Amino acid sequence: MPVPSYGAAPLSKTFLLVRILQVVAMISIVGMTANFVSLIVSSGIEPPKEFVGTLSVTCIATLYCLVSIAFYYSEANLGLFVMSGFDSLLLIAFIVVAVTVGKPLSFLNCYVIGNASKEVEAASAYAFTESVTQNLNIVGNKLYLGNWAGATKANCFETKAIWGLSIALCLLFTTSCILLPTLFYKNKKAAAAPKSVDV
Repeated sequence: MPVPSYGAAPLSKTFLLVRILQVVAMISIVGMTANFVSLIVSSGIEPPKEFVGTLSVTCIATLYCLVSIAFYYSEANLGLFVMSGFDSLLLIAFIVVAVTVGKPLSFLNCYVIGNASKEVEAASAYAFTESVTQNLNIVGNKLYLGNWAGATKANCFETKAIWGLSIALCLLFTTSCILLPTLFYKNKKAAAAPKSVDV
């Protein structure tokens, strides 16, 4: 199936590439975040609100992006403006996700976890274990994102990957917000071009 040109084939293909990258990034975020939530809930603790919010926003955005590809291929001209509006709202949502996830992670150095002295590691492990045991199986108690991310090197790198993909999604949604109205106007201009008249 050929990619619709909307009067500007390179821009149209760029938008489709951006949309595919958005879906790939969001599926990655959903996978990592759902894994974290599953691990935390199975230990009897309420997951951090940052993970729950990220999972909710990303699932809704993934569904929208998959549906919007079909509208894009059906050459819904006015739909380009509607998609631009939704992309703008999702841009705002992912800015909020990137800020809320990044706030506790910005000072966390993943390379130090596991390379610190035995005393520092023991104190950190004790603090994490004490936090978990105090909150275990008590409704309403939460594990904070910084505690979860700082527990192991793998948790730290995966949480920072979620943060990085959220920032990348901000850039991708900004790009699609710019491309969609541009494609609308290019298509309108191409459709209104006067036809040559032979005399």
